[in-house]
Amino acid sequence: MENYRRNLLVIGVLSFSNSIPLYLTTFALPGILRKSGASLVMVGLLGGLMLPWALKFLWAPLLDKFYNQKLGKRKCWLIPSQFMIAFCLLLLIFGTPKDNGWFCFTLIIVMLLAAATHYLASSAFIYEQLPNDKISYGNYALVIGTALGSFAGGGLFMILYANYGWALSILFEFIFVSILLGALAVLIQENSLLANEIDKTKSPSVLNFIKNLGNRKLLYLCLTYRGCEGLVMGMQQAFLIDKGISLSIIGSVMGISGVTVNLFAAGVISRFLTNSSSHRYWLLLLGLLRTICYSAFVLPAIFGNFATSFILVIVVINMACRAMEMVVLYTIFMHNLKSGQIATDMAILLCAEIIIYSIGMMSSGFVARYCGYSGLFLIGASLSLITSYNSFRLLKTIK
Repeated sequence: MENYRRNLLVIGVLSFSNSIPLYLTTFALPGILRKSGASLVMVGLLGGLMLPWALKFLWAPLLDKFYNQKLGKRKCWLIPSQFMIAFCLLLLIFGTPKDNGWFCFTLIIVMLLAAATHYLASSAFIYEQLPNDKISYGNYALVIGTALGSFAGGGLFMILYANYGWALSILFEFIFVSILLGALAVLIQENSLLANEIDKTKSPSVLNFIKNLGNRKLLYLCLTYRGCEGLVMGMQQAFLIDKGISLSIIGSVMGISGVTVNLFAAGVISRFLTNSSSHRYWLLLLGLLRTICYSAFVLPAIFGNFATSFILVIVVINMACRAMEMVVLYTIFMHNLKSGQIATDMAILLCAEIIIYSIGMMSSGFVARYCGYSGLFLIGASLSLITSYNSFRLLKTIK
């Protein structure tokens, strides 16, 4: 029981650590650049910075093939990648995206490469160190860490930036990540017997994943269910800025309120996922709730003087919905993956999510430019409804 609780704490710290770079890039930067006068197309193209995160499946087999058993199968990847995240943040103090664009964006790409590797090892750690009936709680711990990381790298960073500027805000993130690095070095203790229960007859590869019909269905699930989110979320911060909402308010509401609601929502949903037959019903319900949120965005997009409180409530509900989606989807993945190359298989599925999200995010600026915000949200709501029902039907066929 003590090891189980320690592992849940480790999972939370791990996801906290690798979420900070991701949300700094996808949450804080779009709003900051839009406030600085960047075009909608340019804000949308920030999705291209997620390419390292989206392509991490290419080097995922390396994590299953090469490791230091003495240090720990996953720890030997986690500690160096966390150190690289901290080092990139330290260098980012000396430049700003507006004045030193190439310098900053190069460092951000390297940082995301390190964070993506960190995430691969974290996902494998959950699968290997928790019993099957506790995986949903491991995914809840992951969501807790992600929520805190999204606040530190997103909402809190925007608040700090609005008051103290770029350098001090980045310094705060560097200190945060460095403290977490020290905590991980002390806390991570792997069960080597569990970590090495893999099929020695197979060399981990992407091809092994593709050969499995169930895996291909899970891949299709990723590409459909999450397909509409990047399209809407890519323009959410820009939409709030254009509605006259300040960076401080956006950071406060989406940070503090979002984290609180996310933790509660994800905690509730994790208690209902012990029965795998219920997973598809929860996914359908959350998809319908997501559709309602996207549809509700259309009203303030059309009517200029709509209440700010209404907009922010929709944002928070949508964030809670996404947190519950993460718990359900990752539990579905881990319950249905059967091979002995968990880091590789999870990487492919998670990369599929990010790739389709990035495509949507990079397209969002063009759609908003030519169709307006109202057209963008209507398209997102329609896609959400279609893909939610499609995913519900697909899960019936996965054994």
